[in-house]
Amino acid sequence: MLTGRFIGLLVGMLFGIVWMWLGFGAAVLTAFLGLIGWFGGGIISGLMTGDVNGETLRELFQGRRS
Repeated sequence: MLTGRFIGLLVGMLFGIVWMWLGFGAAVLTAFLGLIGWFGGGIISGLMTGDVNGETLRELFQGRRS
């Protein structure tokens, strides 16, 4: 069963492995890119389920205000 704690444990272990092999800078970069992917996946998931309005999102990125 994938619980939040189990996923957190896996992420922490992967972060530690990257840190050991490549150093702290690479580990931070990996964590940052993972965070961007997490947000991107949430937006895509929201668009697919209809929780996020695509038109509003487009206007937000273009700098328009409603």
